[in-house]
Amino acid sequence: MNSLKTSSEVSLHIPPGIWHQFSQALLQARTNREEVIGFFFCKRHRPSKRKVRYLPVSWVVPTPDCYEHQSTSDLVLKQQFHRYLLENYLQHGQLDVVHIHTHAGVGSASFSAIDDRYESEYARFLSSHFQKKPRLISGVFDESLQQSQFRIWDRKGQFFENVNFYPSWFELERVGELSSETDAMFARQAVFGEPFQRQLGQLAVALIGCGGIGAIFAELLGRLGVKHWVLVDRDRLETVNLNRMPGATWPMADQRWYKVQYVKQLIKRIYATGSSVKVLPTSIEDEAIERDIGAVDLIVVATDNHHSRQVAQELALRYQRPLMSLGTHIDVRADGLPRMYCRITVPPLGGGWCLMCGNIINLQRAALELAPREIDRLVARSGYLEGIDAPAVFWLNSLCASHAVGILQGIVGGFLDVDLGLDWIYEFPSSHWLKSDSRCWATPDCYFCGV
Repeated sequence: MNSLKTSSEVSLHIPPGIWHQFSQALLQARTNREEVIGFFFCKRHRPSKRKVRYLPVSWVVPTPDCYEHQSTSDLVLKQQFHRYLLENYLQHGQLDVVHIHTHAGVGSASFSAIDDRYESEYARFLSSHFQKKPRLISGVFDESLQQSQFRIWDRKGQFFENVNFYPSWFELERVGELSSETDAMFARQAVFGEPFQRQLGQLAVALIGCGGIGAIFAELLGRLGVKHWVLVDRDRLETVNLNRMPGATWPMADQRWYKVQYVKQLIKRIYATGSSVKVLPTSIEDEAIERDIGAVDLIVVATDNHHSRQVAQELALRYQRPLMSLGTHIDVRADGLPRMYCRITVPPLGGGWCLMCGNIINLQRAALELAPREIDRLVARSGYLEGIDAPAVFWLNSLCASHAVGILQGIVGGFLDVDLGLDWIYEFPSSHWLKSDSRCWATPDCYFCGV
């Protein structure tokens, strides 16, 4: 009998699109009610001392001809197929393996004594036969794949810890209750369901850049139901900000409020109680705030320079957190007509491509932004009007921020698939949206996100 040992919080994250494909393959791998098994091969990430996350690199579901024996009570894989898995996924990599199998019946799922013995032996086998000593995570589902339990074994096969399973980008549970106050507040959002509203209430967002786009984004997302924030911006309010920051006043600019304090007030006006807002009036390059950013569910970068976006992308990759990039651009053609753009980009979680792959971040420009000011003046300031610093208007910022909030609602609500990433660009005055085919940006050898 295995003992339960608790030392850290372990979570398994399977992006929704991947989980849908995997679960459908499992259901199709049987003809009646036979038990079935599938495998994920995952990267391990440790964002903090007491937290470990696992994210899939690849998955395999064996077809019926890969089983030596398969029934409603047990299953045995053919040795040839098992050898194929080991040689192709564990022999040379640094991946850990997840075994997911089903039990007959609907409504509950629990590990059997046979599972205990088999998994204990297999955990020891992995540790003794592979140099990188991969860990074994196991999961059991009912036959409908609705109820589950997950655990991770130590390398000696003596102990296991519980694992939180999230078929999602976020660590959100479909539990908890709304207060009567928030029930009333979100009555007109009830069409999306109570689980959606509860998940928004749990979501923690790091907002990098609390200026014209970031402030509107925080206001809109706060009113949708997000209460937990980490705000990062070292700048203070100025008179020039008042044309595009909702609720900002002349006294705030005169008193030189930090922008993070101003955005905190926006959120606290919505939630006098029940919200948490951490303000960090510093630069994203400040290593002291890395853990705060890495601990959230989503990183949103709404700054106006390439270097800060590069750092945000690097942090998202380091801590394996979803990233959303927001930006606008205004220029004037030779005939005097303006061109205005806004762009929302969501790179895929776990790699594939990043903001640098898509040239959304210009690394040369990012380097120049760190250069001494006298050198920077020698560089053509692409995207800026002569004599005007970072041109911006409220309505364009609002368009960018509101569509970003809509995208996030689609991700949380499960009706927008962004597993392969997303890049949307709006252009005015032609008033059309361009949806980039970001699949062509996949760069396996990318210095930043390549595996």
